Amino acid sequence: MHIILWGTVLLLLTVARAQTRMQSVGCRFPVMDMFGDPCPRHHDPVRRWKAEMKKEFRGQENAVQRVEKAFKVGLFFKNTPTMLHFSGPTGVGKSFMAMLLAKAVFSRQQGSSICGYLDLRMTVAMREVQESRAEEFMETYLLRPIVEQIAVCPTSIIVIDDIHFLDSKFLQRLRGIFDEHNPSLMCTTGTYAGKRWSTRDSFFIVTSDLDEKHSDLHAGLSPREAENVIRRLAKQVWGEHSHMTSLITLVPFLPLSQNSLVSIAERQVEKLHDLIVNMLARLRPNKRIDWIGSVKYSKSLPSEIYMLKKDDTERFGARPINHYVEMHLHPLAIDIAEELLAHGAKTRTSESIFDSFLPNPMLKYVRTPVKLVNNVDIWLQGSEMKMAIEEINVNTKPTGEHTEL
Repeated sequence: MHIILWGTVLLLLTVARAQTRMQSVGCRFPVMDMFGDPCPRHHDPVRRWKAEMKKEFRGQENAVQRVEKAFKVGLFFKNTPTMLHFSGPTGVGKSFMAMLLAKAVFSRQQGSSICGYLDLRMTVAMREVQESRAEEFMETYLLRPIVEQIAVCPTSIIVIDDIHFLDSKFLQRLRGIFDEHNPSLMCTTGTYAGKRWSTRDSFFIVTSDLDEKHSDLHAGLSPREAENVIRRLAKQVWGEHSHMTSLITLVPFLPLSQNSLVSIAERQVEKLHDLIVNMLARLRPNKRIDWIGSVKYSKSLPSEIYMLKKDDTERFGARPINHYVEMHLHPLAIDIAEELLAHGAKTRTSESIFDSFLPNPMLKYVRTPVKLVNNVDIWLQGSEMKMAIEEINVNTKPTGEHTEL
Protein backbone atom coordinates (compact mmCIF):
# COMPACT_ATOMS: atom_id res chain seq x y z
CA MET A 1 0.00 0.00 0.00
CA HIS A 2 2.81 2.42 0.89
CA ILE A 3 4.53 1.69 -2.40
CA ILE A 4 1.33 2.47 -4.33
CA LEU A 5 0.81 5.68 -2.32
CA TRP A 6 4.34 6.96 -2.87
CA GLY A 7 4.16 5.97 -6.52
CA THR A 8 0.98 8.02 -6.92
CA VAL A 9 2.59 11.01 -5.18
CA LEU A 10 5.64 10.75 -7.43
CA LEU A 11 3.42 10.58 -10.52
CA LEU A 12 1.49 13.69 -9.45
CA LEU A 13 4.72 15.59 -8.79
CA THR A 14 6.03 14.58 -12.21
CA VAL A 15 2.83 15.77 -13.89
CA ALA A 16 2.92 19.06 -11.96
CA ARG A 17 6.53 19.63 -12.94
CA ALA A 18 5.74 18.85 -16.58
CA GLN A 19 2.81 21.29 -16.48
CA THR A 20 5.01 24.01 -15.00
CA ARG A 21 7.70 23.47 -17.61
CA MET A 22 5.25 23.52 -20.50
CA GLN A 23 3.34 26.55 -19.19
CA SER A 24 6.64 28.43 -18.87
CA VAL A 25 6.89 28.35 -22.67
CA GLY A 26 3.20 28.98 -23.31
CA CYS A 27 2.18 25.31 -23.84
CA ARG A 28 -1.06 24.10 -22.26
CA PHE A 29 -1.98 20.66 -23.54
CA PRO A 30 -3.35 17.38 -22.12
CA VAL A 31 -1.38 15.48 -19.49
CA MET A 32 -0.88 12.51 -21.82
CA ASP A 33 1.38 14.65 -24.02
CA MET A 34 3.57 15.92 -21.20
CA PHE A 35 5.86 12.92 -21.08
CA GLY A 36 6.92 13.23 -24.71
CA ASP A 37 8.43 16.12 -26.59
CA PRO A 38 6.64 19.27 -25.31
CA CYS A 39 7.40 21.11 -28.55
CA PRO A 40 7.26 18.58 -31.40
CA ARG A 41 8.17 19.68 -34.91
CA HIS A 42 6.04 19.14 -37.96
CA HIS A 43 7.26 16.37 -40.24
CA ASP A 44 7.41 18.66 -43.29
CA PRO A 45 8.08 22.24 -42.10
CA VAL A 46 9.44 23.48 -45.43
CA ARG A 47 6.21 22.68 -47.25
CA ARG A 48 4.18 24.30 -44.48
CA TRP A 49 6.43 27.36 -44.58
CA LYS A 50 5.86 27.81 -48.30
CA ALA A 51 2.11 27.37 -47.90
CA GLU A 52 1.90 29.88 -45.03
CA MET A 53 4.00 32.45 -46.87
CA LYS A 54 1.93 32.13 -50.05
CA LYS A 55 -1.29 32.57 -48.10
CA GLU A 56 -0.36 35.28 -45.60
CA PHE A 57 2.79 37.18 -46.64
CA ARG A 58 3.07 39.94 -49.22
CA GLY A 59 6.18 41.60 -50.66
CA GLN A 60 9.87 41.22 -49.62
CA GLU A 61 10.63 38.61 -52.29
CA ASN A 62 14.41 38.76 -51.79
CA ALA A 63 14.08 38.44 -48.01
CA VAL A 64 11.78 35.44 -48.44
CA GLN A 65 14.31 33.67 -50.68
CA ARG A 66 17.19 34.33 -48.29
CA VAL A 67 15.24 33.14 -45.22
CA GLU A 68 14.07 30.00 -47.03
CA LYS A 69 17.67 29.02 -47.81
CA ALA A 70 18.79 29.64 -44.22
CA PHE A 71 15.73 27.75 -42.97
CA LYS A 72 16.60 24.65 -44.99
CA VAL A 73 20.26 24.78 -43.95
CA GLY A 74 19.34 25.20 -40.28
CA LEU A 75 16.89 22.30 -40.35
CA PHE A 76 18.99 19.73 -42.17
CA PHE A 77 22.68 20.65 -42.41
CA LYS A 78 23.94 22.78 -39.51
CA ASN A 79 25.28 21.67 -36.13
CA THR A 80 25.36 25.18 -34.70
CA PRO A 81 22.47 27.53 -33.93
CA THR A 82 20.99 29.28 -36.94
CA MET A 83 21.08 33.06 -36.49
CA LEU A 84 19.31 35.57 -38.72
CA HIS A 85 19.25 39.36 -38.51
CA PHE A 86 16.07 40.84 -40.00
CA SER A 87 16.78 44.54 -40.49
CA GLY A 88 14.51 47.14 -42.08
CA PRO A 89 11.89 49.81 -41.37
CA THR A 90 8.87 49.41 -39.11
CA GLY A 91 5.87 47.53 -40.49
CA VAL A 92 7.51 45.67 -43.38
CA GLY A 93 7.00 42.08 -42.12
CA LYS A 94 10.04 41.22 -39.97
CA SER A 95 8.23 39.96 -36.85
CA PHE A 96 5.38 38.53 -38.92
CA MET A 97 7.76 36.40 -40.99
CA ALA A 98 9.42 35.09 -37.82
CA MET A 99 6.03 34.10 -36.41
CA LEU A 100 5.06 32.32 -39.65
CA LEU A 101 8.36 30.45 -39.50
CA ALA A 102 7.54 29.15 -36.02
CA LYS A 103 4.00 28.31 -37.11
CA ALA A 104 5.41 26.17 -39.92
CA VAL A 105 7.92 24.35 -37.72
CA PHE A 106 5.97 23.47 -34.57
CA SER A 107 2.88 21.29 -34.67
CA ARG A 108 1.42 22.28 -31.29
CA GLN A 109 -0.48 25.54 -31.43
CA GLN A 110 -3.31 26.92 -29.36
CA GLY A 111 -4.72 30.28 -30.42
CA SER A 112 -1.80 32.68 -30.68
CA SER A 113 0.44 30.45 -28.55
CA ILE A 114 3.00 28.34 -30.42
CA CYS A 115 4.99 25.80 -28.42
CA GLY A 116 8.67 26.31 -29.16
CA TYR A 117 8.36 30.02 -30.04
CA LEU A 118 9.63 32.83 -27.81
CA ASP A 119 9.36 36.51 -28.75
CA LEU A 120 11.29 39.00 -26.58
CA ARG A 121 10.59 42.66 -27.32
CA MET A 122 13.11 45.35 -26.50
CA THR A 123 11.98 48.98 -25.97
CA VAL A 124 13.47 52.45 -26.35
CA ALA A 125 13.59 52.78 -22.53
CA MET A 126 16.35 50.17 -22.50
CA ARG A 127 18.74 52.74 -23.96
CA GLU A 128 18.57 54.56 -20.63
CA VAL A 129 19.59 51.59 -18.48
CA GLN A 130 22.62 52.52 -16.40
CA GLU A 131 25.81 50.49 -16.43
CA SER A 132 25.23 49.45 -12.80
CA ARG A 133 21.93 47.80 -13.76
CA ALA A 134 23.06 46.20 -16.99
CA GLU A 135 23.63 42.77 -15.40
CA GLU A 136 20.23 42.78 -13.71
CA PHE A 137 18.52 43.88 -16.91
CA MET A 138 20.14 41.20 -19.05
CA GLU A 139 19.30 38.52 -16.52
CA THR A 140 15.63 39.51 -16.25
CA TYR A 141 14.75 40.37 -19.83
CA LEU A 142 17.04 38.18 -21.93
CA LEU A 143 19.17 35.45 -20.34
CA ARG A 144 16.64 33.87 -17.99
CA PRO A 145 13.72 33.81 -20.49
CA ILE A 146 15.97 32.29 -23.17
CA VAL A 147 17.41 29.66 -20.80
CA GLU A 148 13.94 28.73 -19.53
CA GLN A 149 12.81 28.31 -23.12
CA ILE A 150 15.64 26.13 -24.39
CA ALA A 151 15.67 24.05 -21.18
CA VAL A 152 12.17 22.86 -22.11
CA CYS A 153 12.41 23.10 -25.91
CA PRO A 154 16.03 22.93 -27.15
CA THR A 155 14.89 23.34 -30.77
CA SER A 156 13.05 26.61 -30.08
CA ILE A 157 12.77 29.57 -32.41
CA ILE A 158 13.74 32.61 -30.32
CA VAL A 159 13.09 36.14 -31.56
CA ILE A 160 14.64 39.27 -30.06
CA ASP A 161 12.66 42.18 -31.50
CA ASP A 162 14.10 45.71 -31.90
CA ILE A 163 17.60 44.76 -30.83
CA HIS A 164 18.84 48.19 -31.98
CA PHE A 165 17.68 49.48 -28.60
CA LEU A 166 20.50 47.49 -26.96
CA ASP A 167 24.07 48.76 -27.07
CA SER A 168 27.23 46.68 -27.24
CA LYS A 169 27.53 46.18 -23.46
CA PHE A 170 24.28 44.17 -23.49
CA LEU A 171 25.05 42.19 -26.63
CA GLN A 172 28.37 41.13 -25.14
CA ARG A 173 26.46 39.02 -22.61
CA LEU A 174 24.98 37.00 -25.49
CA ARG A 175 28.34 36.13 -27.00
CA GLY A 176 28.05 32.51 -25.78
CA ILE A 177 25.45 31.89 -28.47
CA PHE A 178 28.09 32.49 -31.13
CA ASP A 179 30.69 30.07 -29.77
CA GLU A 180 31.60 27.86 -32.71
CA HIS A 181 32.55 24.82 -30.61
CA ASN A 182 30.14 25.02 -27.63
CA PRO A 183 27.31 27.51 -28.21
CA SER A 184 25.54 27.95 -24.88
CA LEU A 185 23.99 30.35 -22.38
CA MET A 186 23.74 30.48 -18.59
CA CYS A 187 21.59 32.48 -16.19
CA THR A 188 22.20 33.08 -12.48
CA THR A 189 18.61 33.14 -11.19
CA GLY A 190 15.49 31.03 -11.58
CA THR A 191 14.85 27.30 -11.85
CA TYR A 192 17.65 26.62 -14.34
CA ALA A 193 20.37 28.80 -12.83
CA GLY A 194 24.04 27.83 -12.65
CA LYS A 195 24.16 25.47 -15.61
CA ARG A 196 25.23 26.15 -19.18
CA TRP A 197 22.46 25.25 -21.62
CA SER A 198 23.37 24.38 -25.17
CA THR A 199 21.88 26.55 -27.92
CA ARG A 200 23.20 24.29 -30.70
CA ASP A 201 19.73 23.20 -31.84
CA SER A 202 18.03 26.57 -31.47
CA PHE A 203 17.02 29.06 -34.15
CA PHE A 204 17.68 32.72 -33.28
CA ILE A 205 16.19 35.72 -35.09
CA VAL A 206 16.93 39.31 -34.14
CA THR A 207 15.10 42.24 -35.71
CA SER A 208 16.21 45.85 -35.98
CA ASP A 209 15.36 49.21 -37.52
CA LEU A 210 18.79 50.79 -37.81
CA ASP A 211 17.62 53.45 -40.27
CA GLU A 212 15.37 55.21 -37.79
CA LYS A 213 15.61 58.50 -39.70
CA HIS A 214 14.32 56.78 -42.89
CA SER A 215 17.08 58.36 -44.94
CA ASP A 216 19.18 55.44 -46.21
CA LEU A 217 16.89 52.51 -47.09
CA HIS A 218 14.39 52.78 -49.93
CA ALA A 219 12.49 50.34 -52.16
CA GLY A 220 14.77 50.94 -55.16
CA LEU A 221 17.89 49.40 -53.57
CA SER A 222 19.20 46.05 -54.75
CA PRO A 223 19.67 43.32 -52.10
CA ARG A 224 23.46 43.88 -52.14
CA GLU A 225 23.10 47.66 -51.77
CA ALA A 226 20.61 47.25 -48.91
CA GLU A 227 22.94 44.81 -47.14
CA ASN A 228 25.86 47.25 -47.41
CA VAL A 229 23.75 50.08 -45.99
CA ILE A 230 22.61 47.95 -43.03
CA ARG A 231 26.15 46.75 -42.27
CA ARG A 232 27.37 50.34 -42.25
CA LEU A 233 24.58 51.38 -39.89
CA ALA A 234 25.21 48.35 -37.65
CA LYS A 235 28.86 49.28 -37.27
CA GLN A 236 27.84 52.78 -36.22
CA VAL A 237 25.57 51.36 -33.50
CA TRP A 238 27.57 48.38 -32.20
CA GLY A 239 31.13 48.87 -33.41
CA GLU A 240 33.35 47.39 -36.09
CA HIS A 241 33.73 43.92 -34.57
CA SER A 242 30.22 43.29 -33.27
CA HIS A 243 28.60 39.88 -33.79
CA MET A 244 25.70 41.73 -35.43
CA THR A 245 27.92 42.70 -38.36
CA SER A 246 29.91 39.51 -38.86
CA LEU A 247 28.55 36.21 -37.50
CA ILE A 248 24.82 36.57 -38.20
CA THR A 249 23.15 36.05 -41.58
CA LEU A 250 21.81 39.46 -42.55
CA VAL A 251 18.38 39.65 -44.20
CA PRO A 252 17.52 43.17 -45.47
CA PHE A 253 13.86 44.23 -45.48
CA LEU A 254 13.10 47.19 -47.74
CA PRO A 255 10.17 49.64 -47.55
CA LEU A 256 7.04 48.13 -49.07
CA SER A 257 5.91 49.22 -52.52
CA GLN A 258 2.40 50.50 -53.20
CA ASN A 259 1.47 47.22 -54.88
CA SER A 260 2.56 45.25 -51.81
CA LEU A 261 0.60 47.52 -49.47
CA VAL A 262 -2.55 47.21 -51.61
CA SER A 263 -2.07 43.43 -51.65
CA ILE A 264 -1.80 43.43 -47.84
CA ALA A 265 -5.06 45.41 -47.60
CA GLU A 266 -6.74 42.89 -49.92
CA ARG A 267 -5.59 39.95 -47.80
CA GLN A 268 -7.01 41.62 -44.68
CA VAL A 269 -10.36 42.14 -46.43
CA GLU A 270 -10.41 38.46 -47.47
CA LYS A 271 -10.21 37.42 -43.81
CA LEU A 272 -13.69 38.84 -43.16
CA HIS A 273 -15.38 35.72 -44.58
CA ASP A 274 -13.72 33.35 -42.10
CA LEU A 275 -14.39 35.77 -39.24
CA ILE A 276 -18.11 35.75 -40.07
CA VAL A 277 -18.18 31.94 -40.19
CA ASN A 278 -16.41 31.74 -36.81
CA MET A 279 -18.77 34.31 -35.30
CA LEU A 280 -21.86 32.40 -36.49
CA ALA A 281 -20.50 29.32 -34.72
CA ARG A 282 -19.85 31.29 -31.52
CA LEU A 283 -23.30 32.92 -31.50
CA ARG A 284 -25.05 29.56 -32.04
CA PRO A 285 -22.69 27.02 -30.44
CA ASN A 286 -25.35 24.29 -30.18
CA LYS A 287 -26.54 24.45 -33.78
CA ARG A 288 -24.87 23.77 -37.07
CA ILE A 289 -25.39 26.69 -39.44
CA ASP A 290 -24.05 26.69 -42.99
CA TRP A 291 -23.61 30.09 -44.59
CA ILE A 292 -24.11 29.75 -48.33
CA GLY A 293 -22.82 33.08 -49.52
CA SER A 294 -19.74 35.23 -49.76
CA VAL A 295 -18.33 38.64 -48.99
CA LYS A 296 -18.52 40.83 -52.09
CA TYR A 297 -16.51 44.00 -52.63
CA SER A 298 -15.23 46.04 -55.53
CA LYS A 299 -11.74 45.49 -56.87
CA SER A 300 -10.91 49.07 -55.90
CA LEU A 301 -11.62 48.61 -52.17
CA PRO A 302 -8.04 47.56 -51.19
CA SER A 303 -6.66 50.56 -53.12
CA GLU A 304 -9.16 52.86 -51.40
CA ILE A 305 -8.03 51.59 -47.99
CA TYR A 306 -4.40 52.15 -49.00
CA MET A 307 -5.11 55.72 -50.16
CA LEU A 308 -6.88 56.41 -46.87
CA LYS A 309 -3.72 55.49 -44.94
CA LYS A 310 -1.07 56.38 -47.52
CA ASP A 311 0.61 59.15 -45.49
CA ASP A 312 0.96 56.93 -42.42
CA THR A 313 2.40 54.02 -44.42
CA GLU A 314 5.42 56.11 -45.39
CA ARG A 315 6.62 55.94 -41.80
CA PHE A 316 4.95 52.84 -40.36
CA GLY A 317 4.67 50.50 -43.35
CA ALA A 318 1.68 48.15 -43.36
CA ARG A 319 0.78 48.72 -39.72
CA PRO A 320 -1.70 51.59 -40.34
CA ILE A 321 -3.53 49.48 -42.95
CA ASN A 322 -3.68 46.43 -40.68
CA HIS A 323 -4.83 48.55 -37.75
CA TYR A 324 -7.55 50.26 -39.79
CA VAL A 325 -8.95 46.98 -41.13
CA GLU A 326 -8.82 45.32 -37.70
CA MET A 327 -10.62 48.26 -36.06
CA HIS A 328 -13.15 49.20 -38.76
CA LEU A 329 -13.75 46.14 -40.94
CA HIS A 330 -13.18 42.98 -38.91
CA PRO A 331 -15.60 44.04 -36.10
CA LEU A 332 -18.32 44.07 -38.77
CA ALA A 333 -18.16 40.27 -38.59
CA ILE A 334 -20.16 40.47 -35.34
CA ASP A 335 -22.84 42.75 -36.80
CA ILE A 336 -23.07 40.74 -40.01
CA ALA A 337 -23.39 37.41 -38.14
CA GLU A 338 -26.13 38.82 -35.88
CA GLU A 339 -28.00 40.29 -38.86
CA LEU A 340 -27.79 37.03 -40.79
CA LEU A 341 -29.14 35.06 -37.83
CA ALA A 342 -31.93 37.54 -37.13
CA HIS A 343 -33.08 38.59 -40.59
CA GLY A 344 -31.14 36.58 -43.14
CA ALA A 345 -32.94 34.32 -45.59
CA LYS A 346 -32.91 30.76 -44.31
CA THR A 347 -33.66 27.44 -45.90
CA ARG A 348 -33.71 23.89 -44.64
CA THR A 349 -34.11 20.93 -46.93
CA SER A 350 -34.79 17.27 -46.32
CA GLU A 351 -32.79 14.52 -47.95
CA SER A 352 -34.06 10.98 -48.53
CA ILE A 353 -31.63 8.27 -47.46
CA PHE A 354 -32.07 4.51 -47.94
CA ASP A 355 -31.43 2.98 -44.51
CA SER A 356 -30.44 -0.69 -44.78
CA PHE A 357 -29.73 -1.15 -41.07
CA LEU A 358 -33.40 -1.30 -40.06
CA PRO A 359 -35.14 -4.69 -39.83
CA ASN A 360 -37.19 -3.69 -42.85
CA PRO A 361 -35.09 -1.52 -45.19
CA MET A 362 -36.88 1.70 -45.97
CA LEU A 363 -36.43 5.31 -47.00
CA LYS A 364 -36.08 7.83 -44.19
CA TYR A 365 -35.86 11.61 -44.35
CA VAL A 366 -33.07 13.53 -42.61
CA ARG A 367 -33.20 17.27 -42.04
CA THR A 368 -30.00 19.06 -43.00
CA PRO A 369 -28.55 22.00 -41.01
CA VAL A 370 -29.98 25.48 -41.36
CA LYS A 371 -28.54 27.26 -44.38
CA LEU A 372 -28.17 31.04 -44.57
CA VAL A 373 -28.57 32.10 -48.18
CA ASN A 374 -27.19 35.63 -48.27
CA ASN A 375 -24.28 37.51 -49.77
CA VAL A 376 -22.69 40.41 -47.91
CA ASP A 377 -21.62 43.57 -49.73
CA ILE A 378 -19.04 45.90 -48.16
CA TRP A 379 -17.73 49.25 -49.33
CA LEU A 380 -15.84 52.30 -48.09
CA GLN A 381 -17.80 55.52 -47.63
CA GLY A 382 -15.53 58.35 -46.56
CA SER A 383 -13.45 56.76 -43.80
CA GLU A 384 -16.16 54.36 -42.62
CA MET A 385 -16.92 50.83 -43.77
CA LYS A 386 -20.51 50.15 -44.85
CA MET A 387 -22.29 46.88 -45.50
CA ALA A 388 -25.49 45.40 -46.85
CA ILE A 389 -26.87 41.89 -47.29
CA GLU A 390 -28.74 40.43 -50.23
CA GLU A 391 -30.72 37.23 -50.48
CA ILE A 392 -29.61 34.57 -52.94
CA ASN A 393 -31.09 31.26 -53.95
CA VAL A 394 -29.29 27.95 -53.62
CA ASN A 395 -27.79 28.52 -57.06
CA THR A 396 -26.19 31.72 -55.66
CA LYS A 397 -28.17 33.97 -58.02
CA PRO A 398 -29.37 37.26 -56.47
CA THR A 399 -33.13 37.20 -55.79
CA GLY A 400 -33.60 40.14 -53.45
CA GLU A 401 -32.80 43.79 -52.92
CA HIS A 402 -30.03 45.17 -50.75
CA THR A 403 -30.95 45.76 -47.13
CA GLU A 404 -28.96 48.42 -45.30
CA LEU A 405 -27.82 47.17 -41.91
